[in-house]
Order: sequence, then structure tokens, then C-alpha cells
Amino acid sequence: MPASEADLAHAILDAEDDALFVLDASGGVSAMNGAAERLTGYCEAELAGDGLLGKNIVENISVETAAAATAPREGRVRVRRRDGTAIDADYAMRPLVIADRPITILRLRPHSQEQAPDAPLEDTIKKLSAIFDGMADGLVLIDEVGLMHLFSAGAERLFGYSASEAVGGNVKMLMPSPYREQHDAYLRAYRETGVKKIIGVGREVVGRRKDGSVFPMYLSIGEIWLSGERYFVGMTHDLTRLKLTEERLLILSAAMDQSPVGFMIANRAGQIQYVNGAFTRLTGYAAEELVGENPRVLQSETTPREQYRRLWDAIREGREWRGEIQDRRKDGSLYWALEMITPLREASGQVTHYLAIQQDITEQKRDKEALAESEERFRKVAEMAGEWLWEQDAQGRYTYSSNAVRSILGIEPEEVVGRTYSSLFASDGAHPSDAVLFKETNAEFHRVVNSYRRKDGRRISTESSGAPIFDDKGRLMKWRGIDRDITAEKDYEDRLRVRDRALESLHVGVAISDARAPGQPNIYVNPALSRMTGYSRDELLGRSMHLLQGPETDREALLEIKRALARGEGCEVTLKNYRKNGEAFWNELIISPVRDGNGVVTHYVGIQTDVTERRRAEESRRELEIAKQIQLSLLPHAPLCVAGASIFGVCKPATHVGGDYFDYFENAGSLDAAIADVSGHSVGAALMMTVVRSMLRAEARKAVDARSNPAAVLQDLNDLLHGDLTQAELFITMFYCRYDPLRRRLRYANGGHNPALLLRTQERHCRQLDGDGLVLGVDRAAVFEDCCLPLQKDDKVLLYTDGVTEAQNVAGDFYGVERLCKAFEANRLLPPQPLVHAILGDMHRFCDRVPASDDIAMVVMQIL
Repeated sequence: MPASEADLAHAILDAEDDALFVLDASGGVSAMNGAAERLTGYCEAELAGDGLLGKNIVENISVETAAAATAPREGRVRVRRRDGTAIDADYAMRPLVIADRPITILRLRPHSQEQAPDAPLEDTIKKLSAIFDGMADGLVLIDEVGLMHLFSAGAERLFGYSASEAVGGNVKMLMPSPYREQHDAYLRAYRETGVKKIIGVGREVVGRRKDGSVFPMYLSIGEIWLSGERYFVGMTHDLTRLKLTEERLLILSAAMDQSPVGFMIANRAGQIQYVNGAFTRLTGYAAEELVGENPRVLQSETTPREQYRRLWDAIREGREWRGEIQDRRKDGSLYWALEMITPLREASGQVTHYLAIQQDITEQKRDKEALAESEERFRKVAEMAGEWLWEQDAQGRYTYSSNAVRSILGIEPEEVVGRTYSSLFASDGAHPSDAVLFKETNAEFHRVVNSYRRKDGRRISTESSGAPIFDDKGRLMKWRGIDRDITAEKDYEDRLRVRDRALESLHVGVAISDARAPGQPNIYVNPALSRMTGYSRDELLGRSMHLLQGPETDREALLEIKRALARGEGCEVTLKNYRKNGEAFWNELIISPVRDGNGVVTHYVGIQTDVTERRRAEESRRELEIAKQIQLSLLPHAPLCVAGASIFGVCKPATHVGGDYFDYFENAGSLDAAIADVSGHSVGAALMMTVVRSMLRAEARKAVDARSNPAAVLQDLNDLLHGDLTQAELFITMFYCRYDPLRRRLRYANGGHNPALLLRTQERHCRQLDGDGLVLGVDRAAVFEDCCLPLQKDDKVLLYTDGVTEAQNVAGDFYGVERLCKAFEANRLLPPQPLVHAILGDMHRFCDRVPASDDIAMVVMQIL
């Protein structure tokens, strides 16, 4: 037993009052406490080995009995002391396994003495804590049900729990699933059957820390009795670093064993201690044939001795050596190897071994020699050629360049060697070369255009052809090729391509005709002309543009074209042409002549633009402008003052023609006012508005004669207009009122329109005037509510359309009724006309340059 373990064992044994002996696997004494020395009179050195049982100092227990003990035993024995006396003693023998080592604890207590109680558990715990708290390993003491009574400082560091957190808790908290759930059942089975599974045996298990992480550990469990109670002692040792080291060693070992490169390790004396499989395949020797030998067994006579001397000088000085070397295989054949030898050092920096790595380059060396002759011939041909001849290695680096590179790229051949071909490409974002794709597949390429950057910064284009060169095993060795300067040709072709792409991408039709051929047939048409005319490119080529003429084509325009062509001049005309499907369209045609170097017209270019929609739009704008003038001419243009009231209104269409409408007029002593919104913003809406104006005035005068009211007027209008509105898919909202100056009474009705606003002179805020009624044109049987209220001097009534309240600003907010009311109230002292303009100004400031999306109409009536 090592000294440290013996001291630890004595410290534990001396904590007991009874005589304790630790017996080894053969039954011999390996340790005993002071109580045992006092009981027998012998010291430990005298009884070591089989001195206790072999000399029959303890009768009835033989060495063989103690060695064969597998279960606890108790009884009474006779002890012969050194002074010749003998006493009776009670004994207890307990087999244990500590750190994979079986031992037996023999306890002796004189039978004649009065039985002293066992030391209290707390005292034992204190003693064990004092002993084990300084150790890195953890000690845990549990009772028969798994509750922890001792948790050493080492256990605290290992599991992350403090002793106060662990003591009193079940030991299964230190175990991951499924062991945690199984532990209580294991303890119960042991108490009931006495069958041990891990007690007395050390093994690797998994522990669980406080933070939930798991880790490998070595666990040894022993069984002890204290004060008549059974306890279990567990010693834990963290295996995390050991496992990581083992895993790292396994990975490194597998990497070396499976590497395609040969590895050899030799000691400082030069004796080979390890070779991997690749090294044995390279040399032809088996591993057991090389281990113990000196690497000189591989030396050949072809490698100069001076090279070997430099090699050994380098490694003896602790330096790394690299180089090509030719060694000899077991069968006598030679091989070339790219070899690297490096010293391996221990922690102190002392060299302990040497690592040699060999890579077989025999084929590469042979290939180089085979190519030497052909390369020389190739270089001679290159010197006589005017094009740029080159060679590149398998990675695309130039190994040779002819002198022609000087005139093409402006650099010397020596500057090219060692550079990759891609490093010479122009780096302006353009795709450098399609040759890259060929090289990725090791395929030949022919007449591929490359774009280079000359030393002076100019872009150079070359036409490149190249082919890969392989060795006899099909491995790529190099590329060989030629580049021809095509910069001038490429620039001309690029200009032509740009011109063609420009013509192809134009949205107007382009036709080029041959002025020298009979009938001036087309030799080029762009896609836009085909889309415009409906004829395919093939149908237009070889034919004249006369095929677009039809019955309504302007003859004067054709004569103008004919006269211009006869004079060799250009012209511009707009004429009606016909598509392939017979549909007519307006064609804005511009013809320009193309002359050769002698000034002779050789071709004509015709630019043709379909302006049909533009002409329609111009005609529509003219019609809309006329309709607008008609509409605005029918609206009142000035304030109207009658006895007892003044009124003014304004309408601003969102487009040329709108659907908003207002009207006011004197009607048999009364003042009638109406505001309406016809759905839509078209000529139809404006025409419907004019019809409504005429019908409203007629119905209003008829209603006065019949002493009717505004509700009846809306009823009649709805009935008269229902059919027309339904057919036109339109509807009308209208607010109609009549003010009687004699009675100072306002009667009104609403047909689904925005409620009017009433601002009384005695009230701070305005209120809405509304009445039940549907929009006009929806239901012929609709009923409209007749509303009536008295007015006083300076009361004001505001009629408006939804274009006012639904006006939006840049944030998308609506002007709204609330802002309209505030503007109305803020300008209450103004007469109707200034009041209307003040409200419009407030609305325009709110919208902040956002154009109106709907018509705006507004009428203000003031009571005088």
C-alpha cells in the first residue's frame, strides 16, 4: 500500500475505539489501528502479512477463511496476547472492495468489557470531513434510503452543490435519467435481498451536476456500520479530462493510420518505433520489419551523401527538414518521395522523437522528365510565332509565355510566369472568360473571347484556344494554348451589337429598306414594328411598307413620301395605316436617308410610332373641355341676394368634367338651393348633371305653384330619373332646401347626401341638418322626409359635397367634418363668398399640394 494511502487508512482506523484490522485478498494484515495494537500487544510490523491469523493469535479464524469471505460474519473468538494472556472477544468481519481492490475489515471487541456505544454519526462525519475535504475527489456518505449525511468539499466542486444543499437530500439528485428513477428501487432490493450490484466494485458511471450537465466519473462504493446503522460511502473521481484526452488520442491515431501519406516515428537514437499503413505500402516493408530498424535501411545510392548529411544535421539541431529524396523499397525498386522530418518535443522542450512524413512523387518526377523534351520543342516554335503562346500548370498558373505577350498586354514574359490566368483579366465586373468553365471540366476550348487589362490600363480582347495535357493515369498536368489579339475586331462587333440591341429594344417600330433594290424592300425590322403591325419579321422582310396602306390612307401623305424619296430626302407624316388583322391605326412616320461615302443614298430608315391613343386622347380632351365649359356655364357664377337672404357657391371638378353640381335661384319670393353629386367623373356625369338642373328648376317652380315642399320635389325627381339612372348605371345624392323670407323658415329634404351644416348666430358650434331619404335612382318608391326649422338674422347654412370632407393630406388623413365645422365657425363673421373661399383655403393648406381626387362643391346661405 503506498504511503499516502496507508496514512489515510490509519487516520480512518484510528477514529474507531474498537480494534480494527484491514486484511488483504490473501487474508494478511495490511493495516491496523491503535486499539488493535493495545488489544493484542503487537505492533503492525509484527503482524503484517499472515502474522495475525497464521500465528493463531486469533483462534477459530484462519487465513483461508478470511480470504474467502464474501459476506459479513460475526461471532466470538479467543485472542492470545503477546504477554501470554488470552481474552475472549466478539468479532465482526465485513468484505469490501475499494478502488477495485478487495479487502476485509475485521473488528474485535473484548467480550469481558462492557459494550461501549458506537461513536455518534456526527463525530464520524466530522472526522471524515477533516480527512477528505483536502482531496480533489469527492466523498459522499448516504444511509440505507439514499439520504446524504456527508458531502465533502471535493464533492461540492465536482457536482456544483454546496454541502448545505446536498446533505439531507437524496443521492439520486446527483444521477441523470434513467439511473435517478431506478436508484430507490435498487436500495430497497438490496435491503430486502442483500444482493450487491455495485457495492464493493469500482466502475465508470455518469454524474449530473447542479446545472443539469452530465459528466463521466469513476465511482467506488463501500458499506460501513455506524452506531448499529448501515451506511454507504461513495468515492467519486472526475473522468472528463481523461475521456477528452482518450478521444483526442483515438482521433489522432485514426487520422495517422488512415492517412494516404506515409508516417514514421523514430526515437532520438534513430530507431523506428511506428509506421502507418501508407508508409508500409510505399516501402513494401511490413510494420514489424521496420520497427526497431534504422531509417538507413531505406537509403539508396542515388541520393547524394551530402543530402543525407544535411538532413541529419538539421534534425540533430532540432530543426525541420524538407526536400525530395529517392529511397529504395524492399523489392529493390526506387521511388521518389517529398519528405518532411520534424522533431517532437516534450513539455520541457526536449526532443524525444522524430516524425517523418513521406508523399510518393515518383509519377510526378517521371512525368516531368517525359515532358522536358516536348517543352523544349514547343518553346522553339513559340519564338517563331507571332501569337501569344503559353503554358499553365494544373492550377492555372503560367509556367511559360512567348514574347508576343509584350505587344499584346504590354508586360514582359517573365512577369507573366507564376501568375494565374484570372489575375490578368480585366477586373471591372464583366465576366472574364468562358474558358473558366472549360477548365473546370478539363475540356478543350476553342476561340473563346478573353478580356484582359493591359499594363497601360487599356482593355484588350483576345481569342483563346487551349487544351489540357494529362499523364498516363489521366491526371491533369498542365494546359497549353494560344491567344490572338482581336481587340479591333471586338470593338467593331461590340458597337454593332450595341446598335442592334438598341434597335431591338426600342418601343417604336424601325424598318430599314434597300434604296437600290426595286420596290425598296425591307432588309431589317425590329420587334416593335411586328407588334405594332401584327406582321411577323419574316412577313415584313423582303417586302415594302406599302402593305400597311388601306382605303382611308391619306393620299396626300403618300404623295409627300414619294416626292421626298425621289429627291433622296427625309420626311415626316402622320397617316392612317392598317394592321394585318385589318384594324386601322394612326402611324407617325419619320423617314431618313442613309448615304455611303460618296453621298449616294443606299438605304432608308423609317421610324414608325403608333399614335392612335394619343390622337384619341387629344380628341377626348377637346370634347371634355367643351363639356366642361357647358357645365360651368350652367352653374351660378355670382352671389344671389333676395329679400332676407344672401347665397354664394363654387364648384371645382377633379378632372375636366365632374359630377358635382349646385344651384340656387329665386322662386316666387322664396330662395331655393340645391347641391348634388352624380356618381363618376365623366362626360356622362356632367350631362346627367345638366339634365338634373333643368328638371329640378322645372319641378321646383311646379312645386311652388302647387304649394308643395322639397321632399315632394325629390320624390318627383327620383321617379322621373329612375329609368335613365338605372340604364346609365349612375346614381345621384342631393340636398335641396327652400328658404321663405316672410316666415323666416327653412324647409329641406335629403336624398342620401352629406347633411348640411347650420351655424346659428347665438350658438358657438354648428350642427348638422339631416333627413331620411335614399339616393336618387336606386328605388322608385323611395320616400323623403320633409324637414322644417326657423332661422334668425345672421344664421348661416353650409351645403357641401363629400369631396370636401374626403380631401386627404400627404399622411393620408381626411379633412373630415370636424375640421370643416371648425373652419366654418372660425370664419362665421364673413359674408357667404369670402366665407366659402376661406374654407377652401383652409382645406388646401391641410392637403399641402396633394391634388384633389374628387370634385369639390360648396354653397353658403346667410340670413339677412
